[in-house]
Amino acid sequence: MYTLQRWVDRITTTIACAIIAVYMIIIVYNVGSRYIFGGGIQWYMESSQFLNVWAMFIAGIGLCASNEHLRVSLIDELLKGRIKTVDRIIVSVFTFAFYALVAYSAYLLAMRSRQTISTMEPLKMSYVYWMLPVTAALSALAVVLDLACFLGRGGKEGKKPDDNLLIE
Repeated sequence: MYTLQRWVDRITTTIACAIIAVYMIIIVYNVGSRYIFGGGIQWYMESSQFLNVWAMFIAGIGLCASNEHLRVSLIDELLKGRIKTVDRIIVSVFTFAFYALVAYSAYLLAMRSRQTISTMEPLKMSYVYWMLPVTAALSALAVVLDLACFLGRGGKEGKKPDDNLLIE
């Protein structure tokens, strides 16, 4: 399980970095073409915004798998033993339920969105919205993976997926 957790974190980080690289290439090209050719590409704003959002959602899957997402950890640090394990299970159940509801509502949104984007004519909004239910569902599964790893270690935090990344 730990190996799967580590691979989910690596793959999502790599994909998010690649998307950010494409995002940066589009912006640099557009800025350069404005100065060199006197005009840039028409769809750079929408594409860069969508790529930025997609990269954050994909990186979020890895954060859920390694339990490194933003949270208030005051209670987590005060609890010990079985109470900490019960707390972790309750938080994971609510987090899973949240992502499942987001996935379902985003699925409904993607199914109902058929309009086109004004500056990116061939791209339908539903293509853009499909990233939401997919990443929300994968985040829900990543929460389950993290909980399974936590319970597999006997309720101890253990090493994080990025610890000793180069040592195998």
